[in-house]
Amino acid sequence: MFPSFVENPQNCSFEGQDADEKILLLLRAHPITNLSWIISAFLLVLLPFLIPSSLFFLKVDTSFLPPLYGLVLAVINYLLVAVIVFEGFLYWYFNVFLVTDKNIIDVDFNSILFKNIDMAPLKNIEDVSSSISGLMQSIFHYGNVFIQTAGAARNFEFNNVSQPDRVADFILDQSHKINNSPNL
Repeated sequence: MFPSFVENPQNCSFEGQDADEKILLLLRAHPITNLSWIISAFLLVLLPFLIPSSLFFLKVDTSFLPPLYGLVLAVINYLLVAVIVFEGFLYWYFNVFLVTDKNIIDVDFNSILFKNIDMAPLKNIEDVSSSISGLMQSIFHYGNVFIQTAGAARNFEFNNVSQPDRVADFILDQSHKINNSPNL
C-alpha cells in the first residue's frame, strides 16, 4: 500500500523535475521506524479506559467532578491521538529520497509549512556507502546510505531506508553510467 522501496515508480513526480528526467528509485524510511508514534497513539487511545479503572482501584473519589469533565478530557485525548497519527504519517510519507537518471534528491518534510529539497547531479557523486547497525536494523534489513559529492555540494544521508546495500550499489551504478557515457 505505502511501500518504502520502489523501483521505477509510476505516476510520481517532484518539483523541479525536467521533462525528460525519469525517477528510477523512490525511497522512504522503513515502515518499522513508525513503531514509536504508533505505540504512543495506541497507548493514548487506551488512556480514557485505563484512568477510571485505575482511580477505582486506588479508591480515589471522583464524584465531586462533573461528568462533562470526563467527556472533555476524552475529546482532548482523541484529538491529540489524531494529531500524533496525522503528523507521524505525513512525516514518514513525505520524507522521500529519489534517484533519477540525472540527480539524487532528498526531500525533507519538517512540517506542513516547511520542506527542504536538496539535489545533486549523479555525475558529482564520488563515494557511496551503507551501514546497518543494531538489532532492529539487522532483523528488518534497513539502515543508512551515505553519499559523498564533489566540491562544495552537500553530502547526502538517506536514513533508515530499506535494503541500504542495494540502494548504495544502485546509486553507484547510475553514477558510473553517467560518468562513463560518451555524451559528456
